[in-house]
This record gives sequence, C-alpha cells and structure tokens, in this order.
Amino acid sequence: MTAIKTYLLRLIFCGFLVSLCQVPLRGKRAGKLVALCGGCLLLLTAVKPLLQVDLSALPELMTGLTQAQRQAEAFEKNEALLQGLVEAQTVSWLETQAAELKLEVSFSVETLRVEDGLFIPYRVRVTGLWTPEQKEALGNRIRRELEIPAERQKWENG
Repeated sequence: MTAIKTYLLRLIFCGFLVSLCQVPLRGKRAGKLVALCGGCLLLLTAVKPLLQVDLSALPELMTGLTQAQRQAEAFEKNEALLQGLVEAQTVSWLETQAAELKLEVSFSVETLRVEDGLFIPYRVRVTGLWTPEQKEALGNRIRRELEIPAERQKWENG
C-alpha cells in the first residue's frame, strides 16, 4: 500500500510542478514548450514503475504458471519421457533375446534413476512359459548385459 501512495504522490507532485511552471509563460511560445516538456515529464513519471516490473516473474496469462514453474514442469515431463524410453528399449532388447531362445514370454521393466540423472534397468519381470535351460540362458544374458542380478529378476509362469 505504501508503494501505491508513493506513486500517487509522485504523480500529484509532478502535475503540480508542471502547472506551476506554465503559469508565468501562459500563451507564449515558451509556454507551449514548457507544457510539452511538462507533459513528457508527467508521462515518464507515470510509466517509470512499469519499466521496473520483472515480466519473467509474472504468471503467464494462459497457464497461470511462472517461468520457474514451467521449467520444473518441463523437467518432470522430460524425466518421464526418458524413463519410458529406457523401459521401452530394454523391453525391446529382452524380446529380441527371447525370440533368439524361442521363448514366448512378456516383459515388464522397472528403472532406477542414478546420480548422473540417467535411468538404468533395475528390475525385470518375465511372464510366460520356458524350459529350465531357456530360463537359465535368458537369466544369464540379463545378468551379463543389463547387470540385473537374479534377485531382481522375477519369473512368473503364465
């Protein structure tokens, strides 16, 4: 509220000053010049606070979010996309390995975010039918290539 009072007092003082300067020169050519300069001064006094507004801190009119909030939201979306991509590529690789071993199985992969901001495959669920030899062969490939130990491999007969 103090800022509004200060702003209004500045406008009133500036208007008073412009009027006071015009009185002795009324009707003369110099009076018109003083009126022009006074109008410009009054306009600058009125607009100056608008120039100090940080527009990036104001909420965006359409979304109602500040720039920092939009960046955080974009970061979260990118993280989700990256995680989904890692999961999809891992499932695709597992399906290729299963096809080589002539397995009819489906996969579900969980990822883990590591320090570097990257996602790595962390846990695998295998659902389907297999022989003990096929299970051992695929399990070894998962341990060797994806570095997922047997404790984090869940095998479910389907």
